[in-house]
Amino acid sequence: MFNTNDRQLAKELRTRRQRRTCVVNGLYGVTTLTVALLLFTLCLRFDTSAARTAEVLKVELPHGGVLVGRHRTSHSGRHMRAFMGVPYALPPVGELRFKPPVPYGAWAGEKHVIKDSPICMQRDPYRRDMEIEGSEDCLYLNVYTPEEHNQTSALPVMIYFHGGGFQCGSGVSSFYGPDFLLDRDVILVIGNYRVGPLGFLSTETLDCPGNFGLKDQVEILRWVQTNIEAFGGDPQSVTIFGNSAGGASVTYHMLSNSSKGLFHKAIIQSGTYYNPWAQPQYKGISAKRTRQAAQLVGCDDQAKWPKLLSCMREASAEKVVATVYQLFEWDFDPMVPYQPVLEPPHEGAFLTISPREVEIPHGFSLPIMIGATSEEGLLKTAPLLNVPGLLDDYKQNFDWILPIQLQYDHHAPEVREEMMRKILEFYFKEGHNYDKYNHQNITDLISDGWFIAGIDEYLRQRVVAEKSVKMPPFYVYLFEHRSPASFSELFKGGREDYYGACHAEELQYLFPIASELFVSASPTKSDRDLREAMLDMWVNFAKEGNPTPANSKLTHWDPTTGYPVNYARLGHKTPEEFTILQMERNIYADRVEFWHKLKAHIPAEERKESTRDEL
Repeated sequence: MFNTNDRQLAKELRTRRQRRTCVVNGLYGVTTLTVALLLFTLCLRFDTSAARTAEVLKVELPHGGVLVGRHRTSHSGRHMRAFMGVPYALPPVGELRFKPPVPYGAWAGEKHVIKDSPICMQRDPYRRDMEIEGSEDCLYLNVYTPEEHNQTSALPVMIYFHGGGFQCGSGVSSFYGPDFLLDRDVILVIGNYRVGPLGFLSTETLDCPGNFGLKDQVEILRWVQTNIEAFGGDPQSVTIFGNSAGGASVTYHMLSNSSKGLFHKAIIQSGTYYNPWAQPQYKGISAKRTRQAAQLVGCDDQAKWPKLLSCMREASAEKVVATVYQLFEWDFDPMVPYQPVLEPPHEGAFLTISPREVEIPHGFSLPIMIGATSEEGLLKTAPLLNVPGLLDDYKQNFDWILPIQLQYDHHAPEVREEMMRKILEFYFKEGHNYDKYNHQNITDLISDGWFIAGIDEYLRQRVVAEKSVKMPPFYVYLFEHRSPASFSELFKGGREDYYGACHAEELQYLFPIASELFVSASPTKSDRDLREAMLDMWVNFAKEGNPTPANSKLTHWDPTTGYPVNYARLGHKTPEEFTILQMERNIYADRVEFWHKLKAHIPAEERKESTRDEL
């Protein structure tokens, strides 16, 4: 069956064909002037009907300009408005490359925003894509609102920051569509931000301080504060949420003074600034990679920063983006060569001190939801187990590869050797016996080193902060459901093999990703029940700061108290034992304690006892 969008598209295509027929007949096929004039008149009528726009799809912004959106329908057939490709900053090209975003500013008249913008130029190392896609002119956002809603007051706003390890990803509707969330009374905003070297290249000086992708996100937050009332949204009820690099971004906004006051709740999914791929690794590495990138694009890598940057601004964006892959040392590692950095203090700086130096970030005063999936590490073990020849090479060179892969290679050789000894004793008591059918130990290692340990450190910080300051409740989850489709497929895992709840697995319950990417997947009743429950929990939290408020029919989700944390397990790996939500305590106790003592990802200058060791 066709939905409303399909019918509109079919009508538009018919109209275009009719226009072309008018032109052809009018110019080449007429025998009399009368017929020609008649056909020309028909063409004008088609143009007039195609240009008619419902007033409900027009929104006047505070500066006087008007956005003209389009009609869409949600998963359940609910009518909604979509404003797609809304500019929030000037194109960051030419002299604006490697600089903070410049607000787009006002315009006069109507601006039609009915389709996705280009994605930010990128190369995707997670899917191992070789092509470079996108555009530098990419600083646009999408706004989705119900056409009608039951609330008499303004709607809560949810702003999603996409993942992609700060190297790739986008906010376009083909991946993060509104189909599920807009079944509820909420406004959804999703934007692009610069990624890879165009978003995170840094000299670690004022010449090019970096963090431009995070500054783009701040500009999105400011745009929402200025404009969302015009869409029926409440600027005093804004929830930011994101997965992976998007989750880490949320924690950065809860830390940075640039974002303070621009949002009111936060949902952190599978990423914090304590994950090794998300934190400033060590002083000097970003500047070193900038000089490497300069040499790779044909600039003088020994030149002073102003001259080097001038050359890199003149280089093609494709050449600059290509440097992501040219910085890999083994296979696709280190997978995040361009990451957030510490900036010199200056006006407009996003991050000037290490997160570990801030005992109580301002965002801890807000309601928080935070969680992970049970097999996060499949992001990296899926290709390891399936790409021919990769596993054998990995085992043969394990001692060299692992510190690069998990990004703790900045430590002194003797420190790395001691860490490796402990890792081998803890995860590989029977040696390197892992393969496609016996991979839990290697998957757990990468899950812990790349994701779980950093999330655990963040939880410890939050629990310690509660001892000195009264804070709102916060909620922890572990997504452990066996889904009909797995993100491990995207990361080169086998389609018919089940490895566990992969990194980003829960996203298909919030966005219609499965229908776009996993065409052979068919959700069961349990999958549909879990999806509806998760949508309710995420939207309840955005409205009330509680995923299961008193009026909810869902199983109660207890807020976290103390450490080890209690958490909600969402779904189940065994279909016969399916539950939507079950409260448990102490996520992977021995594993998180191992990494807490190992301190592999704490920079050498910060490897000292902290207050979080008291837990």
